[in-house]
Amino acid sequence: MGRGRNRSKSKLDKKMIAQYSLDKLINILKQPQQYDERIVRSASSHYVKISKRNRMPLSAEAKLLICKKCTAPRLYGSNTRVRISSGQKITTCLECGDIRRIGGGPKSHRHQ
Repeated sequence: MGRGRNRSKSKLDKKMIAQYSLDKLINILKQPQQYDERIVRSASSHYVKISKRNRMPLSAEAKLLICKKCTAPRLYGSNTRVRISSGQKITTCLECGDIRRIGGGPKSHRHQ
């Protein structure tokens, strides 16, 4: 093996490639009924791995589509339960039991 120059990609190139991959994966997660369940599960775990590896935060869409604890895709009706209680959306992952509360309820805007 030759010891030629190591032409590594710049940080910007790596970020752009990672963002492109994340966009492709989020498209799979948005339409899970078009793909096999294994592909959707793989896409969700790969999304989290790529975002961690490149120090990129999860997008707002991804936070709604992926369980933060077990990185399983949130397939509403099959592995996720959603309840609305006093203005707050409560999402429960049925695989790991993780509960996420979105919204502050009816009096969250009050400061006293």
